[in-house]
Amino acid sequence: SVAWKRREPLYLQCCTHEFLILSPEGSGDMGHEQLHTLVQRAVAGTPMAILQDTVTISLTFSDMRQALSDIADIEKGADVLEFRVDLLSDYSVNNARAQYTLLRQAATLPVIWTVRSKAQGGAFTGSEQEMFELLSLGVRMGAEFVDLEGNWSGAAKGGLLKKKGMSRIIASYHDFTDKYYSTAEISKIFKDLQNGGQSDIVKVAIKTPKPSQLAEMEYAVQTFMAQYKTPAVGLCMGAAGKLSRVINRYLTFSTHPAMPGKAAPGQMFAEEVRRLKLELGQLPSRQEFFLFGSPIAKSASPAMHNAAFQACGLDEWTYGRCETEDIKVAMETINAEAFGGGSVTIPLKEEVLPRMDMLTDAARRIGAVNTITVKRAADGSRVLVGDNTDWVAIHRLVEERVAMRRLRTGKSQRALLVGAGGTAKAAIYALSKVKGIEKPVLIFNRTTARAETLAPEFGAQVVTDLGALGDIGVIVSTIPPDGHTVIPDALLANTPIMLDASYMPGGAPLSNRATAAGCDLLVGPHMLFEQATYQSERWVGLRAKRAVMAEAIAKHFGATSNLDQVLAHELRSAR
Repeated sequence: SVAWKRREPLYLQCCTHEFLILSPEGSGDMGHEQLHTLVQRAVAGTPMAILQDTVTISLTFSDMRQALSDIADIEKGADVLEFRVDLLSDYSVNNARAQYTLLRQAATLPVIWTVRSKAQGGAFTGSEQEMFELLSLGVRMGAEFVDLEGNWSGAAKGGLLKKKGMSRIIASYHDFTDKYYSTAEISKIFKDLQNGGQSDIVKVAIKTPKPSQLAEMEYAVQTFMAQYKTPAVGLCMGAAGKLSRVINRYLTFSTHPAMPGKAAPGQMFAEEVRRLKLELGQLPSRQEFFLFGSPIAKSASPAMHNAAFQACGLDEWTYGRCETEDIKVAMETINAEAFGGGSVTIPLKEEVLPRMDMLTDAARRIGAVNTITVKRAADGSRVLVGDNTDWVAIHRLVEERVAMRRLRTGKSQRALLVGAGGTAKAAIYALSKVKGIEKPVLIFNRTTARAETLAPEFGAQVVTDLGALGDIGVIVSTIPPDGHTVIPDALLANTPIMLDASYMPGGAPLSNRATAAGCDLLVGPHMLFEQATYQSERWVGLRAKRAVMAEAIAKHFGATSNLDQVLAHELRSAR
């Protein structure tokens, strides 16, 4: 409109952040969630911690809509995603803003905003002013990292560095000419990229046909970091330099089979980088993992994770139980030097959250942690990262069933969540993202006040009488096995998709009732299996050994659990 065009320059002058809602009809709930996350980060004002042994996957799509169906799979091998603005078919400010918003709606990982100029091996051919308009947009959109090439004028770079806000600046230099660099030359580039100490990370990537260039690069990286205490990325591009990507400690830039092309010569698949780091001893050889909570004596988690560690050749990685309801007791184990990570179940999912050094967006939004991973900061200190994989498992299982039902009926499904505890928070978060579920999601809890507290956070609607409901297509129950009677038989008579998060030998009572009623049942052990595979990928950095984990959980629960049928596809792969 005319009014907007007149006011837009004034808004841009006074704002520190921008947020775009693409479509009120199609993405209002998702937009609310992303805005909530951005505001939380902006209010906290704390830039993202820079962690060691991280892997970045460069997104080379010309349109992010091409990537949306693959993002969940792409993220499995990554810690960070690189959004290559210059590789978009249209890298205008307006389209970059829209494309980034599309990515943020699908992705859960931190993002590097990169506009690589043609002079530095990219596709951007605009002016310096146009470059810094795009880089400033990356800061305002809340990208965790913004790449700043070192070849631009000092005034332009200084202006961005002063207004970087909560974005980390990666000062970078790229050379694709096969020139051989001495250690001294590389060291000088690193020093210049510091921008007087204002850069958060420095990066030098040079193409080389000579393996000896790796020695010069690695020595320059180590001496620079020892002197200036600034994280440095040193990459030798091309086939001869692949080892540099394995020994690099920060944001190792990699690719994925789903990419239409590599962002740089010599980029390896993230899975290859992780595997070689393990084989070459780049990661700790001995780590201890635990399950925290109570009661956990009969949990299948140790069987699954120990089997996965063995299958990955991690003979000195172990997974045990720490049965306790006392968060102080759990923290004693978590703070031990050998601790590598763990799973958290009731009653500690919410209590452990404020004790984490970092939270993923999902854990922060859900307000509960079920996965802990130990990382190392740039200074070598331990960083406890709290995550939530319950929601990923629920989302995957429910969305698959909803999609199949929509193919048959052509209709969206009304969803009901029963429960309001830690797992319920993950469930409502997951349901809010499932395609084909009508909004708002309904929520019931025996203590109505707890449901009323949870519902507004996710735009859900509280119901107090399950007997009055009809036409429910999806039910997710997160209540204990003995509470199943709150769900009337009439709801099951409609044969909804039923995910019962509880489990016990011989089948949980609600699961048995749902089976008898002919519901499309998803059992608790199946959810446990799915979330465990995601935990394994977080800890090991490789695709989960799903077949051996399926064998372990099926053996643990025994023949009466029918898991051999539920996980038949996975088990066939094992045999």
